[in-house]
Amino acid sequence: MNLLRKIEGYIVKIESFLVILLLLMLCFLAFSQVVLRNLFSFSFIWADVIVRMAVLWVAILGASIATSERGHIHIDLLSRVIPSPYNKYLDALLSLVAAGACFSFFLVALKFVSVEKEVGSVIHSLGGAPEWLFTLIFPAGFILMTFKFLLCFLAELAVTRERRVSLSLIGRLGKIARREGA
Repeated sequence: MNLLRKIEGYIVKIESFLVILLLLMLCFLAFSQVVLRNLFSFSFIWADVIVRMAVLWVAILGASIATSERGHIHIDLLSRVIPSPYNKYLDALLSLVAAGACFSFFLVALKFVSVEKEVGSVIHSLGGAPEWLFTLIFPAGFILMTFKFLLCFLAELAVTRERRVSLSLIGRLGKIARREGA
């Protein structure tokens, strides 16, 4: 489990670096496009496409980082209805369901990239670059989120096991204390 957490830590560092790099590039390109258009009536054709693709990449990488930090959206309606001792089981189940959903999206994204590659779409403003290269973020992002949700599931299972062991130990100690006191 510690090895998986270390791997996740390295992945998050790479994702964070890419997000920072992409955001800096986005700011620079968007600002330069505005200045070029307003002052010189000129702009780079390829800049708008790069900005759109970078926004997509930042969104997917940001979602993956949020999953690592457990900052994704939680639906806690059930946790208010279910008694608190069972909430960790619910959290584990929801993490497993989220991992399954992300894995399904991963499979669909692979098919999408495959179709893009078959069709042979190119981005002319980027010198004929294949469009499928820019859509690789979809399967990459969803498989990363699948991995992170599975880690979350395993961590929540470990917490429930520790809790069960500590509760059973406390129960046994209580029984022993009652016997000795009686």
